[in-house]
Amino acid sequence: MDPVFPFAALGLAAAMLLGSLVLVLAAAVWGIALLYNMKFKEMGLFGNLTVAFCVAMTAIIGGATVGVIDGIVLTFASLAFLFDLGEEIAADAMDVKGDELRSSKSIAKRKNKTYALRLSGVIFIVFIIVSFLPFLMGWLGYAYLLLIVLTDLCISYFSTRLILSITIEEGRVQIRRLYLTWGMFVAVFIFTNLI
Repeated sequence: MDPVFPFAALGLAAAMLLGSLVLVLAAAVWGIALLYNMKFKEMGLFGNLTVAFCVAMTAIIGGATVGVIDGIVLTFASLAFLFDLGEEIAADAMDVKGDELRSSKSIAKRKNKTYALRLSGVIFIVFIIVSFLPFLMGWLGYAYLLLIVLTDLCISYFSTRLILSITIEEGRVQIRRLYLTWGMFVAVFIFTNLI
């Protein structure tokens, strides 16, 4: 038996304890993730969209767990989706040789590395625009605005460096920095809302 299945069963059992909606959402995401591993991984943009969807669903499932799926939850799900989609496309651009070995249909392989990185940059621009929505809608205040401005400045800088990267290693360094920036934002946002 694949060692993944006992962990999946444990996760779905835990989801069942959190309510039927959480169980349905978790089962759907697990099924999509399983299909990604079996088939969608080699399908280029569709595979990237699948991973980004699964990442975004963590916010939706979190909201469903506490019975709140509002504008803030949907915005954070959108931000998670956009961030991960931009990163996935950029990461594929850093591994074109690997994609050739796996016969992947990545954007970087079908077009070229520059095209993929520019598309990734456009997605990060959309991320930055969407990130202001919670403040503009009045859902979150000036503390959020300060935090997201600092985050967006870092994301702008690192994504620009990523687009202009010459070597694969340099590009991977910028991707790691982008992940660190987004991770720090999430950690600080959660911490500041708990105290």
